Amino acid sequence: MQLLTFIISLIIPAILSDAARPILGKYGDRITVQTPPKWPDIYEMEYTLTLPYLKTMQPEGLRYPVHVWWDGPGQRYRFDSYGGIDSTGWNLQEGYHWTVYPRITDMECDLTNGTAGPTLQKKLMALLGLGSGFSPLPDISGWSYAGTAQFRNSEAQVWQLSVRKQEKTANYQFYTAHNGQPLRFYMMGYNLITGGHFDEYLIEFTRFTAGPLDASVFDLPEVCTKEGTKHGQQSSRLQQQQQRGQPAEEGSEEEEEREVANSESDAVDNMVAAAARLGMLLPAAHVEAAAAQDTSAILNELRTRSETVLEANARFVDEHNRRVRNAAASATSAAGGGATANGAASALEAGISYSLSLNHFAHLTHEQWTASMLGLKRTTVSGAGSSSNNSNIKYGNDDDAADISLEAAGAAATDMYERVLADDQLPANVDWRGTGADGPGVKDQACCGSCWAFAAAGAMQAAWFKTTGQSLSFSEQQLVDCAWDYGNSGCGGGDVVPAFRYLLRVGGAAAQEADYPYMGQNGFCRVPFIPPRDRPDATTMTSASTNSTSTTSTTPAAASSSSLFGAPPIARFSGFKRVPSRNEKALMEAVALHGPVAVGIDGGRATFRFYSEGVYHNPHCGQKLEALDHAVLLVGYGTTPEGVDYWLIKNSWSKYWGMDGYARITRKGNDCGVSTDAVLALASEVPAPDDNGGPQVKAAMTSTRVT
Repeated sequence: MQLLTFIISLIIPAILSDAARPILGKYGDRITVQTPPKWPDIYEMEYTLTLPYLKTMQPEGLRYPVHVWWDGPGQRYRFDSYGGIDSTGWNLQEGYHWTVYPRITDMECDLTNGTAGPTLQKKLMALLGLGSGFSPLPDISGWSYAGTAQFRNSEAQVWQLSVRKQEKTANYQFYTAHNGQPLRFYMMGYNLITGGHFDEYLIEFTRFTAGPLDASVFDLPEVCTKEGTKHGQQSSRLQQQQQRGQPAEEGSEEEEEREVANSESDAVDNMVAAAARLGMLLPAAHVEAAAAQDTSAILNELRTRSETVLEANARFVDEHNRRVRNAAASATSAAGGGATANGAASALEAGISYSLSLNHFAHLTHEQWTASMLGLKRTTVSGAGSSSNNSNIKYGNDDDAADISLEAAGAAATDMYERVLADDQLPANVDWRGTGADGPGVKDQACCGSCWAFAAAGAMQAAWFKTTGQSLSFSEQQLVDCAWDYGNSGCGGGDVVPAFRYLLRVGGAAAQEADYPYMGQNGFCRVPFIPPRDRPDATTMTSASTNSTSTTSTTPAAASSSSLFGAPPIARFSGFKRVPSRNEKALMEAVALHGPVAVGIDGGRATFRFYSEGVYHNPHCGQKLEALDHAVLLVGYGTTPEGVDYWLIKNSWSKYWGMDGYARITRKGNDCGVSTDAVLALASEVPAPDDNGGPQVKAAMTSTRVT
């Protein structure tokens, strides 16, 4: 009887009007339907976003502390995370946008000052998952009242929303105090296609204050205005020169203008990526993107747009899967009704032999997804991260070939992998999944363009396991925080080779993930992993510690002494090798003999985004170096019973993507660029000292699973 009463209490509020009417409560008592709170136009709030499902893949999951200042009428917004070490602000009346973030040991600023027009403003707001005039908090005016619940020694009102669009169902509960202040936001989405996927988010509000706000919180941070910043130094030199009317050396003014233009272009690119990442942390983005309840009286523009996105993605998935079924059925019928293998192979030739499913990217627009999840980027660097010892490697021998300049780092030079086996000696199948070379299994880069760091760390895990027999999980965050001077940009994107060059510059020292955990955003590099030229002395670190800020500060944080220490090196690496480009036999051998290898792919296709199972093949995939936009780990290869050759890759989009986080890609003609740019790591033969100062125990060598 109690169960029936509880069910009735959930159903009745959804069909009653918003007028106050008595209904049965959770325990049979009579309650009154309340009116959901309406958020103020100006407010400040702090909350922590937790992703509990990540605990199955990464230690302690992820917890994002977020601080928001929101002035809707004044068109001024600011979002800080992790106590202000990452800060993004908009002042549309003044015409500037900024993003402040850690770069090794200092704060960096990307700024568009007076150059950001309406198009960029609209794009940034769309990537945030927000529409003009709408709050970061979800509009719960159409939600159902679910009674009260105990929360932090007091009574809270509970509002709920259940949404089903196609095969995806999402459930939400919002807890508010009786005065309307937000307390907790719980979100659970369940995918009925795979039967096993869910997205779980928990937001705990720790502070909420209605306006007015201190106007100074929207001022440009000091790092964005002082000379010496990436943007400020270039623009300041040119402005001072023009104001003084001083003659410039021939060509210098044009070069300065070009530097400023390039700087602002880079700043815009970085801000676009930052907005997409930040959008995943805002409460409204999860609900609005999942679509509004059909019974809601008013559907605002954002809800309508986001609802269309989800429905369009669902239709795309359904149409693709229908083509797969029809192609396989037609091929089988043409072969006489019994050639199932031939039917599947024929479907593969048509490029549609794999199936798709809605996943945790289903609510995102293509622009939001690509800006936040595809982080493989290459940057030409000079100075501390480069060397005069360059070698030009030609990629391939056809018209699609691309050139790249490879540089040595430290005492170890870039080397090419050389084969030792004949073709007929190669194993027919290799699969490193579930072995020590695969580490702890599939991880999740979350809302950070750090795929390159996960691929590099994966290759390091393989090298260390093959050299010592130990299965360790290396820190991706170390690479995100510390490899800036070598061509990478933290969560803004990077590449595997610059990550390895950085690693060699600090003596090959690598930390374990448990000692240097993943944050899902940029952080300060820690000693002893700071490159020597950036390593602060004791005085600098003491000063930095004094200037560090708490979560309630209005100034973006500086590096603190606690953020610079605490992660001991656990292993050392001596170099890396590139596998000859587009040489699939060499790549097969490297994977078989040395373990998983980091590779770049063209992963920006919608079909790859929603890949579920089967052998992926897309004839539109790029193969050139510049087409590769995502880094993954190559963990094996094989051939299906139908005779289809494939590569086996490991992604960093959680185990809820693809085949529990893995995918098969056709192994014929360099599909999606798998063999264009492959890199393997080289572990030092002598393990790093353990906590007791002695060498770690070298375990017995474990061979790969090959057949």
